[in-house]
Amino acid sequence: MSEDSRGEYLSPKEYSESTLKAARMYHLCGEDGDSWSSVALAVCAFEGLHTKDGWEFVLTNRRDIEDVAELFGKAGSPEEFRDGLMDLKEKDLKRRMGVG
Repeated sequence: MSEDSRGEYLSPKEYSESTLKAARMYHLCGEDGDSWSSVALAVCAFEGLHTKDGWEFVLTNRRDIEDVAELFGKAGSPEEFRDGLMDLKEKDLKRRMGVG
């Protein structure tokens, strides 16, 4: 689980949904210099967060957001996107366990 700036924990489902929304916004913004500002503001608006909390979520989870945004661009079908997400989750789990 991920902890927000208020010290409250997000459930895995809440974390996944928030990360998907942020990644979708990042992908839609492209890679211009102001993408992260747009993503942070979108997270605040869609998740009902204070600006500080939205920025903290985006900055804390930047790597995951970038990885999922890349999947949005590469996947040619919902199945490819789902498979890519499963691969990302598996790699993250292995990294956290110190395997491979």
